[in-house]
Amino acid sequence: MRDRILEIGSALFANTGNALFKVPTSIISVLRVDQSGNVWFFLNHPNVYMEETDRSFPARLDFYRKGKPFFLNVSGTAEVITDADMIREIAGEKAAGHTSSRVMLVKVQVEHAAYFEQRERTPNIFQQCWLAICKHLLHEQPVLRPYKIHPMELA
Repeated sequence: MRDRILEIGSALFANTGNALFKVPTSIISVLRVDQSGNVWFFLNHPNVYMEETDRSFPARLDFYRKGKPFFLNVSGTAEVITDADMIREIAGEKAAGHTSSRVMLVKVQVEHAAYFEQRERTPNIFQQCWLAICKHLLHEQPVLRPYKIHPMELA
């Protein structure tokens, strides 16, 4: 799972808690995935004061990248890290540009992960008939591509 998360590299982050204050849904870039199964990343800091009770909440990460034959859905407990030494330790040189109050380091402890493989699409019955006719008449296999009509062609 660790390699697959790093291969995709980004995810849709969502706060799934029922608290009055919620960190907004965001697209994140993964900094690292440690041996304990924690996913680390930066988030934009909301313009409101976060109480200590707001710093830990249930969250979901949806990893998907176009062209990859797989995707992951991860859920767990997110924790906002405020310790400057820990931020430098985890983020390393990437932390130099992110030490301002505009971003915060977040760790999601993975509690559940679902991995999905996408299978290759098979032609429907009409496409199969077209392939058979073309193969019989032309003695070659045509390439099926979606055909889009440009609006200027309709005039």
